[in-house]
Amino acid sequence: MRRIFVFFIAVVIFVGLAAPVNAVQAQTPYAQWEYAMNRSLDWIREAVVPHPIVGFVGGEWAVLALARAGRATVDDPWIQGWLANLEGVMAEVDRISAQGHNIQNPPSAGTFPGGMRRWTDFQRTTLALSSVGLDATNFNGRDLTAIYSTFVPVSERHALNMTINVDTFALIAMDTASYEGDRSRIIQWLLEDQASNGTWSLGSFDLDVTAMVAQSLARYYHDDPAIKASVDRALNWLRVQTFPDPESTAQMIVLLTALGADFAEEAAYYVACLLRWFDPASGGFRRPTPNDPVNHMATEQAAYALVAYWRFINGMTPLYDMSDMLEGGGRELPVLDLRAGMAGLAGRYADVRPVPVTSPDRTFADILNNENRQAIEALAERGIINGRSETIFAPDETMTRAEFSAIITRALNLPDIPAAVFSDVPANAWYFRAVGAAFFYEIVSGTTDTAFNPSGIITRQEAAVMVTRAARLTGMNADLGNVEIINILAMFGDYRTAANWAREALAFCYREGILDDYKFYIKPNEPITRGEIAEMLYRLLGRANLLQ
Repeated sequence: MRRIFVFFIAVVIFVGLAAPVNAVQAQTPYAQWEYAMNRSLDWIREAVVPHPIVGFVGGEWAVLALARAGRATVDDPWIQGWLANLEGVMAEVDRISAQGHNIQNPPSAGTFPGGMRRWTDFQRTTLALSSVGLDATNFNGRDLTAIYSTFVPVSERHALNMTINVDTFALIAMDTASYEGDRSRIIQWLLEDQASNGTWSLGSFDLDVTAMVAQSLARYYHDDPAIKASVDRALNWLRVQTFPDPESTAQMIVLLTALGADFAEEAAYYVACLLRWFDPASGGFRRPTPNDPVNHMATEQAAYALVAYWRFINGMTPLYDMSDMLEGGGRELPVLDLRAGMAGLAGRYADVRPVPVTSPDRTFADILNNENRQAIEALAERGIINGRSETIFAPDETMTRAEFSAIITRALNLPDIPAAVFSDVPANAWYFRAVGAAFFYEIVSGTTDTAFNPSGIITRQEAAVMVTRAARLTGMNADLGNVEIINILAMFGDYRTAANWAREALAFCYREGILDDYKFYIKPNEPITRGEIAEMLYRLLGRANLLQ
């Protein structure tokens, strides 16, 4: 198949397509690539309603894709909603830092909001801010590049920041607008970390990671012989690989367009390959096969890759070179309506509502150094979760099915449903209405048709299933294809021990950042702790835009 595409491109070039003097002309064999770009951007805009959310699918990459296509600006209410959301998240970071926590050092890193916890979170946000012409070194007085611009040896980093993509996107982010940082040390580390076959590795994701590291070095390709040799080794390896999904193909397109006009034919070939996953009916991209459902993450990556190609053939700066947006110092941050960042998701169930803060600064004596402190405090301030006493939360204790029913219905602000469904849930039990509501909204089910087992301890996989059901009520799409489920879970050493009925929910929770994917094991059958439940619900509410 590849030979057919290459032959077609060669024939087109042979018959002589005229190229503008100031642009690269490298059309794909399929005339609809630009149509696919615009349709996928429309799909993203319609899916991310009312606005992007910091740190999740439908967040910074959605901003970057539309902004680099000239389809969204800082004056757009859709962008301003994201900026308001970012301001709210950063206000939380400021508040936690003021309590003496240092986001750079464990164990405090675990207490910060999930959307702004890793260095890659700050790097991704830098890209999005720069794409709309805002200076990431001065977001309402905050320098978002400071956390990652100084090179730190891997042995001295928190576990969240040890992977090669941290250094990759540090270099990309700094180069978007010539932000200051330890470029030479980062480049040297990237060159040293390259394997003899030309690859860079992150677990089993050598294909995507190799293309992304090469992207970070592309700006120096034509000026530094050592970097050119390194990137050429990567290209030689990439060229003989099979690209199994739109995400890896998209990364190859971004790389080739960053390298310049000499790579026009190759870029056109991979754009043609990318279109295999395009779904004209919806405007989205399917993954991992062209027959699977449209996938949000795949659509975002395919869209910004097509935008990179569009910029390439029209003689514009590469995707990650934001000099065109930041000439003269860039734009001024508009006055933000912080309420715009707290509107919930489109498609949420009508009864799902944000829970207001009723007990500000609520905390417990036994969570001061707990990695779930931020989540516990946020939920306690809203009355969603209680302690074992006024001063003790007991984050490492387990949680019963009755307790979970109570906190999940409070988290979504669902009305009480006094339904006598189960014989072991008496009408005078404190959890009677909560169980009724959780059952009515199909978040929980009984262990039999007549029994609920309210004192039963919840396992990690059971929690994932229930949280996923709650996510559907908030308007989130929790449907995954079988191949996507395996692709997500296969990185964990014990994923085969998860029950079949729980695998989709676990994969969803990892995909959306509700569960941390930097841990090596799922431990699906272990009891989940109160602190872990709080973290899952906190992240769910953040992703669903329900935190006020």
